[in-house]
Amino acid sequence: MIGTRNSIVQYLDIKNLIFGSILEIGDSVHLGANANALAVQRRRQLFYANEGDLRSFSAFNKPIPLPPIYESFPIRHKIHDSPNIRVGNVHVIAASNAAVLHIGSTNHIAMEARVKHIRQINPRI
Repeated sequence: MIGTRNSIVQYLDIKNLIFGSILEIGDSVHLGANANALAVQRRRQLFYANEGDLRSFSAFNKPIPLPPIYESFPIRHKIHDSPNIRVGNVHVIAASNAAVLHIGSTNHIAMEARVKHIRQINPRI
């Protein structure tokens, strides 16, 4: 990034920021967050000691295919009259699973959240 900028936030109210989430105030070069979750829903509370290994589920091992980008983007150099990013009031109830709340700019961002849901609601379980 070229130049120095200030991120000025008047008021920021966040209730929950969890599971691989990021709060970034100011400019950054790289942002990256990831979260893996295994959600098992059963008719009654029953826990097995060996079911939490995420490597045994293909959902956590498969590469995520990225679509190719065919457009070319012109390189633009911007001159900002004011070096400040001004934000008034921000109210956030929750950010979870590799979410980003970013006041500023970044060059590169990569986010990934993988969740495997298992529902065992058979009354015999």
